[in-house]
Amino acid sequence: MSTATVISFQQRQRLRRMRLLATSLLLTACVLFVISCLWQKQYPALAYLKAFAEAAMVGALADWFAVSALFRHPLGLPIPHTAILPQKQDKIADELGRFIENNFLQDKAIASRVYRLHPASKALQWLVDPHNQQQWLPVLIRQIPLLLRTATARDVARFCSQLLNHQYSGARLGRTLANILVLIHKQGIDTLLLRTLLLQVRQWLQNEQTRDQLEKSLLSWVGKIEKTDPNTWDKLKASLKTTLTAQIDDWVASKALNWADSYIDAVLANPQHAFWRACRKQLLVTERQLRRNPHWHQRLAAGREQMLHSAALQQSIMDLWDSFVGWSEYDTSQSNSWWQQQLTRLCAHMQQQASQYPQFMRRLDTRITLCARFTIRQYKNRVSQFIADKVKSWDSKQMVDKLELSVGRDLQFIRINGTLVGGCIGLIIYILSQWLTT
Repeated sequence: MSTATVISFQQRQRLRRMRLLATSLLLTACVLFVISCLWQKQYPALAYLKAFAEAAMVGALADWFAVSALFRHPLGLPIPHTAILPQKQDKIADELGRFIENNFLQDKAIASRVYRLHPASKALQWLVDPHNQQQWLPVLIRQIPLLLRTATARDVARFCSQLLNHQYSGARLGRTLANILVLIHKQGIDTLLLRTLLLQVRQWLQNEQTRDQLEKSLLSWVGKIEKTDPNTWDKLKASLKTTLTAQIDDWVASKALNWADSYIDAVLANPQHAFWRACRKQLLVTERQLRRNPHWHQRLAAGREQMLHSAALQQSIMDLWDSFVGWSEYDTSQSNSWWQQQLTRLCAHMQQQASQYPQFMRRLDTRITLCARFTIRQYKNRVSQFIADKVKSWDSKQMVDKLELSVGRDLQFIRINGTLVGGCIGLIIYILSQWLTT
């Protein structure tokens, strides 16, 4: 059984009990009236009881009629100005909608209340809470592949082409690439990519087959270099003309590969190695050139025109998007998902920024407040119209039943009070009449 059904059942039970109580008082007044009429000659004091009971019956019946007339025709008689709620349903609906619009949907009051609640801070606190993250983060991560799947690879390629054509000049393209480099560096992605590349190169250097191929390629490359200096290695080989030269060549090639392997090992083991400083310096130089050099901007503009008409680039974008979506599907299924790590880092970063720059959260609260105020001002008439239409769409019996369940119990107190107060007033009037006649 649903919660709404349970609440409706409880309301109906309470209404039934109050109706029974009010009706019992009416019947009690009737009984008292009959008794006082039958025994008044023998007991004259019962005249006071008769006056009380008579007035109580009148009050009870009058209030029963008034309460019943709100919802239906009393006793089924089509008496004018009864069954007010069903007959005035459309008018009540319109008035209810206007009442809510004018008295509840006040944009300034609601916006002020929203601002005092500090929604940005509370939302951030909820997001960074570890218990809450265990609930919403996995759900959000599972939706990422579905969200990415909504965009097909062809649509993504077309969007990239249109964006590149209409929004990016050579200078803007350079600034965008420079910003991407800065972001990559701040996130440590450049170091991660270089480390991955160096590890792969080292694996190649340590593999025997790859190493033999590299030695042959190195020797072949050295043999093709044209030498004009009389002191070069080629002149020495020509003078020796022995197998010793080939042996020395093999030894030198092996030493060169060993040196490369040891150098890469040193680079990977030392984060302060000169290699990393050189890479960061070159990244900074490239970023500055992309941002400021007009010659680079011209070359980027020319390259943009070539890329716009490149079918290979379109296919590459499509393949890249498909690969990215596939990787996201695999990643989100893992316990140590990259997406989860990035979202967790993002939440932590937002919390750190909020603590360091509280004025940012205040500005965000102001933005949210202005959005709430604009939304209310823009759509409050639609809310009131929706309420009015909803009330108008109710069946009259359904509306009467809902209202009676909501306020019918309280209306029964009118009947109870009418019975008691009416009886007391009748008794007072009788006493005054007796006092005035004596």
